[in-house]
Amino acid sequence: MFIVADGGDEMEKNMQKGSIYGFFLFFAFSVLFVDYKIVTPFDSGYTTEYIYVYDYIVSIIRYSVIGAFVGMFVGIGVSICKKFVS
Repeated sequence: MFIVADGGDEMEKNMQKGSIYGFFLFFAFSVLFVDYKIVTPFDSGYTTEYIYVYDYIVSIIRYSVIGAFVGMFVGIGVSICKKFVS
């Protein structure tokens, strides 16, 4: 015998959608806004140091995973709000 909570499938769908949307949205923002170089000024000019590709990719993925968690919590909130409204 299966016991199914009312609306559990809808909450799971909203969590999955929120996680996926959050991952890709934060991935796009992190590609745009994460610095790939460090500019250091000194007396007669400045010097530019480029971050290693591995470190850059890891930071982009880190922000994307954080975005997936944020999206998951937004999905939970949306499904709770839908439940109270209906």
